[in-house]
Amino acid sequence: MEVKWKAAALLFALWCCCDAQRITSVSPRIGSVNGATRLTIQGDGFAQERQFQLNPVDDMFGNRVTLVSNTLSVPCDVERDSTHRNQIMCYTRPMPYDYYEIHVSVDGVPDNSMCRYSSLCIFTTVWYRTPTIESLSPVSGPPGTLVTVYGRIFTDVYGSNTDLSSNGINARFLRSYMGGMPCDLLKPNSDERIMGGTLLTVQGRFFDETDQPARVLVGGNLTNCFCIPHFYFLCEGGRGLKMEVWNNSRPSSLSNIWSYNKNTTGYWSQWIDSMPYVFPREMDYFTTRFTGFFVPPATGNYTIYLNCDDRCDLYLSNSSRPENKVKVAYQPYYVIDYTQLASQKSQVLALEKDKPYYMEILQQEYGGAATINLGLFQGESSYTEDQTDDAVNEVQDIGADYDVFDEEQVVTFDMWPANVAGVKEVQNVTVSSSCSDALCSSAFFTPIAVSASAAEVETALNGLWSIKPDTVMVTKQQSSEGSHFIVTFNSDRGDFEPLHFEVFGSDTNITVAEVTKGRGNMKTFTLLWGGIPTKPIPFNASKSEVQSALEDLMKAECPGEILSFEGTDVKYFKDFENDNSFLLFSIHQFNIANEGTPVDHSGFCGRWSLKNAEILFKDSYTTESGDTYGPVSLDKHPMVKSIIYVFIVNGIV
Repeated sequence: MEVKWKAAALLFALWCCCDAQRITSVSPRIGSVNGATRLTIQGDGFAQERQFQLNPVDDMFGNRVTLVSNTLSVPCDVERDSTHRNQIMCYTRPMPYDYYEIHVSVDGVPDNSMCRYSSLCIFTTVWYRTPTIESLSPVSGPPGTLVTVYGRIFTDVYGSNTDLSSNGINARFLRSYMGGMPCDLLKPNSDERIMGGTLLTVQGRFFDETDQPARVLVGGNLTNCFCIPHFYFLCEGGRGLKMEVWNNSRPSSLSNIWSYNKNTTGYWSQWIDSMPYVFPREMDYFTTRFTGFFVPPATGNYTIYLNCDDRCDLYLSNSSRPENKVKVAYQPYYVIDYTQLASQKSQVLALEKDKPYYMEILQQEYGGAATINLGLFQGESSYTEDQTDDAVNEVQDIGADYDVFDEEQVVTFDMWPANVAGVKEVQNVTVSSSCSDALCSSAFFTPIAVSASAAEVETALNGLWSIKPDTVMVTKQQSSEGSHFIVTFNSDRGDFEPLHFEVFGSDTNITVAEVTKGRGNMKTFTLLWGGIPTKPIPFNASKSEVQSALEDLMKAECPGEILSFEGTDVKYFKDFENDNSFLLFSIHQFNIANEGTPVDHSGFCGRWSLKNAEILFKDSYTTESGDTYGPVSLDKHPMVKSIIYVFIVNGIV
């Protein structure tokens, strides 16, 4: 019985191994940034039975494909009817140029280790596999116009059972649209016109559709007929601008063109529906008049720009009536484009959507190449410069005016008592710790050791800004509860807040208790600014004494550990605080790339510091007396101290 169980376990293990998911190949490995690239993923263990479901909200069933880059995760839409146990077919979505790892999950269980080799599961979006339309010809026309598309087009297969394009690529056109309407594909002057799509015009009389629509058969086959009613209006033009030309004309003024007509020598005309318009190179010494209507696509503010070769005037009406036209822009002589002269730009015009505005251009060409061009700028648009080169991002200048008032505070002493006996503040600081004296003697809890002496605690407290310029006296007593530091405040200020503390270990406890509440003798007072008190100020002090005490709060003061005077112990000291010295040094010493640049408002204990300095000292530097420092004896001065700041800006040190 035991042997049978082992055999069953072995068979079960082999079955699980064979059912493991894996990817053996991915094709293609490169594709378009605009999506719609069909990926075929070959492998084993993909979902097969659960490709379709009745509950569309459950998106965890079946096979899921995700393309993952360093910054983006994009789904690949699975084509379920082309997917089975050994193959997944999906279509990519638009995504930026990058390398993407292919991740597959089966029934909601992701497995990122399907690829035997990670390079097998990399898909890259590239520009040269992205279909791109570069130009159209013509750019406008009535319905039925044959349009030729130029660009990076990968196939010429459509509407047939042919698998491969003439360039060997397995791709086809499924459909095409222009302006949201279907556009039938065809190849002019080729045998593929048998596929249909050719526009036929049948002209004649008595096409009667009284009883039923007319039918047209070509070669016995019924066609799709777009029939015109048997009555109609014949209208000239109606699209673009009518261009009237008078060859070999030399008017002294452009307004003379209004006197020309069809009977004037050299007249001919045609319709144009796009700009810029380039005249044939052989044409010289002629005049033109363009007439038509401008219909704004949206209500808003517009600016029209004019450019021509050689001179031209632009007229626009406030309606469809030509008699209301006024000159809105002009170019009196040749310039290279429509940004050269202020007169080439119209004023801002408030125009209404779908309202026709009569427009007229008068132009004269002398010799050489001849062109005419209009530019239109719409004040409001949903597009940005990142979307199209024709867009201009709006720039607004915000000006803020405000009044600045100096802060004024009044300190008033009412009923100020006299002859008050002062009482010194006394506080008891108890420190208890479970560590032995041997361990605690070197265990510092910033900045005082647990086993510190009374003198060490006294020195630390006398360095606090909240106590200066007063002092404290500390005595120490030892008991079973721990160390007791009796702190007596040598101050006439009176009551002090209990000392604050921080403990950086769980084995140390500190308590602060007020033994004697201090009381001031009322001879002085202090002012606090940002939590820092001034030195004691006499209650009857002059305004200069109060001002001096407040200004002292704003002065920079370096710690006592920094020796700030050159002498026997200090060979060279520089804090860049002396303005005159700064001006001298910035020109002669510290305004060189590798010697740094003095900067304001960034000092450690002052205003000034030296930025990006590679050289801190040269023997040629001058002292305040004008002498040079000369060589430094390392036997006498073996130590260099400097305070270095590291600034991090936008993640860069």
